This record gives sequence, C-alpha cells and structure tokens, in this order.
Amino acid sequence: MSLKNLNPQYDPETTDVFEGLISVRAVLNGIEAGICNRKIRRVLFSENRIRGNGKLLGFLKARSFVCGYSLDTVPDSVINEYANGSSHGGILMLTDKRKYPVFFENVSENGFYVLLDGIEDPYNLGYSIRSVYAAGADGIILPRHSPMVSAGIVCRSSAGASELMPIVTSEPLAVIAGLHEKGYRLVLSDMDAPAPAHLSDLKKPLILAVGGEKRGFGKRIKELADLTVRIDYGRKASIALSAASASAILAFEVTKQNL
Repeated sequence: MSLKNLNPQYDPETTDVFEGLISVRAVLNGIEAGICNRKIRRVLFSENRIRGNGKLLGFLKARSFVCGYSLDTVPDSVINEYANGSSHGGILMLTDKRKYPVFFENVSENGFYVLLDGIEDPYNLGYSIRSVYAAGADGIILPRHSPMVSAGIVCRSSAGASELMPIVTSEPLAVIAGLHEKGYRLVLSDMDAPAPAHLSDLKKPLILAVGGEKRGFGKRIKELADLTVRIDYGRKASIALSAASASAILAFEVTKQNL
C-alpha cells in the first residue's frame, strides 16, 4: 500500500508531508490561529501504535471534523516510505502547499521582523526560524526561492515554529522598502561591520537581516542598511557562523535590548 493508492491526488509538487506529533500540532495550531492557510488533506497513523494512543486519536479525529481531513490508520510500511526519518512516531500529515503572501497583513507599530536570505539548507533555515521565534520576532521575510519548498523538514527542524509565524516570500527589497515606510530600520549582520551588535542600538522597530554563510547579501540590500553590526568572537577566526547560530545570537540581543 502507498500514499498514491490512499490518495490518487498525492503529488509531491503540490503536497507537503509533516512528520511527528510536534509538526502535526504546529500545523493545526497555526491554522487555528489564522497564521497558516494550509488545507489538510489526510492524517496517517500507524496501525501498530493505536494501543495506548486513544486520547491522541480522539484529538485528531475531533480536529478532523473542524479542518475537514480524513484520519486513516495504515501499516508502518506506508509511513516509512514517505517519511524522511525514523523519529516520526507513527504519524504523518498531508497538506496542500502553504500560500505565502508578499507582504505582512498586519505590521506591528513597534515590531521586530527577520530577513533570512541566502540560506540554502532547509535544516539550517528551520533552526534559524526556531531561534527567532523563541526570541519574539513578529514575522520572517524569505526570498521567493527559499528552502520552504521542503516545508516538512523546515517545520520539524524548527520544532513547529515555521507554521506558527507569519512568513512572507517575496523580493526582499520590496518588503524592506514597505517596512522602511512604516519607520523600520534595517540592521544587517556582517562579519566586517565596524561595531559589535551588543554595543549597537537594536531598539525596535527594526528588521534584522541574517544571511547564509556561503552567499551573504547582495549589494542592493547592503545599500539599504541603516546599521551594520557584527558578532564578536572569543578568538581570532575568519570562519562564518551558521545562519542558525548568527540568527540566535542577534535575535536574542534584540530581545535583551527591548525588555
């Protein structure tokens, strides 16, 4: 048995697969909060894990009436065939692709948005989103061609945060210009910046821009920066931090300065 037999409309180009209870709950909670506009098609549960999971199955069944999906018990072979890993806990969710707007529907007057640009690895992107979500960011800006095509992996590595945050995928310059008009400053992370982040003014409203360790930012984004900051290292080193590490350090510095 395969997902194609269970659902003839299954197509990896139009369908995202979420693995594990944390990801499944995140999608459900994101939809309930009005953040995530996904349409859930099917939730698959391992028939070998029914015993002892009556409460969970009851929860998923109750939510199915609200969200309009089918809940099916299937052999482990079906779940293993379409799961990326083995820590899915016997549960998968199939959804339509999320539709990301080109600009934020409601912009906070004194907010904190994060531009994540040039991140090519979905795990790295997920870890970055997890950090800025925990730090209290109001939303995330991604370029159109981002690893969100691997939404299931991003969701899992972000511990569900990617489905709980407003995200726009657009031309970053247009989003920056729109937020500039609303009084936001663009703070750019750069290893060669003249001042360290912890000695710089990171008061909101601001856009924090963190680039991938390989490509960084283009010239036009750098030209729009109101402030460029660096992360001071504990030793002399020319290596770049991962985007996940840099975004965590800088996002929590923003949080600290705005407490």
